[in-house]
Amino acid sequence: MKRLIFDDIYSWSIFSEMRQIDFNGHLWVRPEGNILIDPVPMVESDLNQFDQLGGASLIVLTNQDHEREAEFFRKRTGGSVVIHEADAAALAAPADRQVTDAEEIVPGLQAIHLPYGKSPGEIALYFPQKRVVLSGDLIAGEPMGSLTLLADEKLEHPSKAALGLRKILALPFDAILVGDGHSILQDARKRLGECLERRTDIYINRINIDEIDWIKRNAPEPYGFEDKDIDPLIGAQLLGYRLIRLQPNNASFPMHFHHFSEEMFYVMEGSCTLKTPRGDLTIRAGDFIAFPPGEVSAHKLVNTGEGPCTVLAVGMNQPHGISEYPDSNKVFPYVSGRLFRKEDSVSYWDGEAEE
Repeated sequence: MKRLIFDDIYSWSIFSEMRQIDFNGHLWVRPEGNILIDPVPMVESDLNQFDQLGGASLIVLTNQDHEREAEFFRKRTGGSVVIHEADAAALAAPADRQVTDAEEIVPGLQAIHLPYGKSPGEIALYFPQKRVVLSGDLIAGEPMGSLTLLADEKLEHPSKAALGLRKILALPFDAILVGDGHSILQDARKRLGECLERRTDIYINRINIDEIDWIKRNAPEPYGFEDKDIDPLIGAQLLGYRLIRLQPNNASFPMHFHHFSEEMFYVMEGSCTLKTPRGDLTIRAGDFIAFPPGEVSAHKLVNTGEGPCTVLAVGMNQPHGISEYPDSNKVFPYVSGRLFRKEDSVSYWDGEAEE
């Protein structure tokens, strides 16, 4: 077995002469019990390594056709077989556990149901902390460095299957591990977008707002607003855009400004208060507001009215940007993925003196 990206994810393969592609199994090694995914046969050296790594407590199948060596490994390890409920009846040996869409299989591993895949219970697996997606059959890694979808003749509704992958695009991820072919270890969202843009039965760069659900953000009050994050669903690269809906007494993000990127808000419905260091301003439906880079554009929205207020927010996608939060004296360099208090700053040579 070989390690992929992280020290705790392993893969091994067998070659399919018929399809001229590798079939891959995966193993996630974790202190609470290892997770074996879509196991293909192992050679003796891989079996020895597998045993040394602690075997497996769960055997997760991404679809009914990936039962493969599940029974062999269940007998070898005593691990429980897990599959989506819609595919459970098709297994040769009964599953120990059935999961549903968005269910957390174990902490740090989520099932994403793709109902128009090769089988009715096909799932992808999502590792949110690792920003990794693992696909079973619907997405394949071929040719090397690219992604493609399973052949249309193997799908009942090819266009629905393709559009259904917006459930994947909506997730924050950097890599896609695949059951078939070569995994994509960086820029995976871009590769998946390119795959979908090559299709002529859909136009992935278009979506109607009615096709997107409002999502209630898991944030402390008053910041638990609703939004529709649009740009990842339609292949946007340089611009980000979302709808933000503030109910009465809701606020948008804390007061902040961007050092290098520019934002624009357009008020689509209702009215609310725009709070800035220059004072408060009532904004209403039809208003455009520009937020150029820099401290002068610090802003926050608060709905002080009696009805909802909906705002279209458009901004530049800059993975190396920096935001500041003047009310709490925090700074957020995006590349770090972490926020810092400005008073925690140190000198250039701090901690560098040789002993």
